[in-house]
Amino acid sequence: MAKQRISTLLCATAGLAALVYTIPVLGQQGPESLLPPGFNDPPPPPTARPAPPASSPSTSRPTEAVPGSPVSGTAAGTDTGATDEEADAEEDEEEEDTEPRYDVPPTARRSLKAVGLFTDISGGFPADAFGAMDGKFLTQVIQRTNGPLASRWGTIMVRRLLASRTDTPANVNGADWTAERSWLLLRMGDAVVARQLVQQVDPDRYTKRLYQVSMPIFLANADLSAMCPVAEEGARVTRDPTWRMAQPICASLAGEQGRATALINQARAQGWMKGTDLLLGEKAVGAGVQGRRSVKIEWENAKGFSTWRHGIGQATGVEPPGSLYAEAGKQVNGWVAQLPTATLASKMRSAPAAATMGVLSNRALVDIYSIAFEDPDAPSQIKSRGELLQTAYAGRDDAAKIGAMADIWDSGSNPIERQSALVLTARAAALVAPSADHAGDADRLIASMLSAGFDRQAIRWASIVEDGSLGWGLLACAAPRWQGSVDEGELDDFRSNDDSDDYLKSKFLLAGLAGLGRVEAGDVGGFSETLGTNVRKQTAWSRAITAAAQRGESGTVVLLAAAALQGEGWQDIPPHHLFHIVRALRQVGLDGEARMIAAEAVSWS
Repeated sequence: MAKQRISTLLCATAGLAALVYTIPVLGQQGPESLLPPGFNDPPPPPTARPAPPASSPSTSRPTEAVPGSPVSGTAAGTDTGATDEEADAEEDEEEEDTEPRYDVPPTARRSLKAVGLFTDISGGFPADAFGAMDGKFLTQVIQRTNGPLASRWGTIMVRRLLASRTDTPANVNGADWTAERSWLLLRMGDAVVARQLVQQVDPDRYTKRLYQVSMPIFLANADLSAMCPVAEEGARVTRDPTWRMAQPICASLAGEQGRATALINQARAQGWMKGTDLLLGEKAVGAGVQGRRSVKIEWENAKGFSTWRHGIGQATGVEPPGSLYAEAGKQVNGWVAQLPTATLASKMRSAPAAATMGVLSNRALVDIYSIAFEDPDAPSQIKSRGELLQTAYAGRDDAAKIGAMADIWDSGSNPIERQSALVLTARAAALVAPSADHAGDADRLIASMLSAGFDRQAIRWASIVEDGSLGWGLLACAAPRWQGSVDEGELDDFRSNDDSDDYLKSKFLLAGLAGLGRVEAGDVGGFSETLGTNVRKQTAWSRAITAAAQRGESGTVVLLAAAALQGEGWQDIPPHHLFHIVRALRQVGLDGEARMIAAEAVSWS
């Protein structure tokens, strides 16, 4: 019966239109689609702007400071600035008493009423995505969302919202609002879009908060030139050591070596930075026009990770060692994986986590592995993985392709490696023709396809999967259309095959299907009792996201969903969070995101 319900979708979805949203994924390369071919191309943007983060299919921390606090670009516990009041007073006398002038013609000035990279016409959220919600409340929600989310598809969705040109909410400055959005993007691992967003604000409209946020964003991208238009005022407004050191670096980049030397001498005398951090600043000055400085960096003297050490080291060709990156938060993997200056070995270490977080697409991940495979100096492990990947995509037949994919899936030693392996093979899995001969691999083939949004290819396996299997559960969540309802008996069949801890997959399946409206209310209550859970549990947060959905505020719903998806993995997310998130997303028209998040919860839990 369930097979018949799913199989009817094959014809129903064949002609459905779908939106494709793209996002920059590798440094300064052009935008690259996170979704597979076959989805309709987005309409051309009205102006030449960066492409948006990927949305759903078929509708489709920096670590040094707490959100909301001033940002420091140096390692915790490192003495980088003079604190003596007399030294500051002396410095004030030495500095020129002038303010930078920004020659921006009135017709070229950008409004702070709506800041973003793209509109809903080109794949973003609508301008009124936050409705009449108070900006102070929304700012608190963003600031309390501390880092990478447990959901890959949740991250993709939030990135698209944060980059959209939405109206600035009431009671918040447009530059400050841009700062908070960019700061969250950086904490989620997307340094590239964070930089593009802060650069949508004219330099003369920067606030102190935007200065505080933009410096670690520029450093995360190892983009020294991005600092220069706002370096002088940033140093004056924030007095932060990193902004002060940006002055001699930018002077050197402009060929003003005399001024650069004077400022470096001042930095050394007044203790703006010390030790390795000061030497990195000197090395960056030496990289400028006719810098003529030779500075040796000895990383063994550096204690702790910082955005300054990451950014300046990457920009000057002295990449910090893995031991420093090991002390950083998971979001740094997203920065490194997108960074053009990072070594191939560093990208290979960072790429699995970046893909799992939702920063790298299937195509970008395959590209990184392909480049590594072509490197003659690549270690044997990388060569072996590259050969398997080549077979998975271009093997002699489907059996050979699936065999190679299975070897890739089985090679993961931890959740990140296993989940990234599913993303890595997603496009290859979509190319396999459904066959009963491969029924034993259907579960993981479907999970792999859905990790990259190949929902229409996945539902072709509806007649192959067994009722109650993992593949059946994934299709029940991910299918664009569903006829009838899943009953308690079918859910119990799934539970009998569920080997997850405390039947977590079964709980997420119930929560996801209930949120999608694919289980009758009576069966939700009955099966909840069987599982010992309450997927419809009410809390202050659930009432807030429900009210936002009823008002039609898609942006508010997405931010509240992000706040509820914080965790190292799906094991940290209560099933009732999934129910309320999926239901609210459907109510505001984000059905594709709702389906993919529900399926991911079942697959990755």
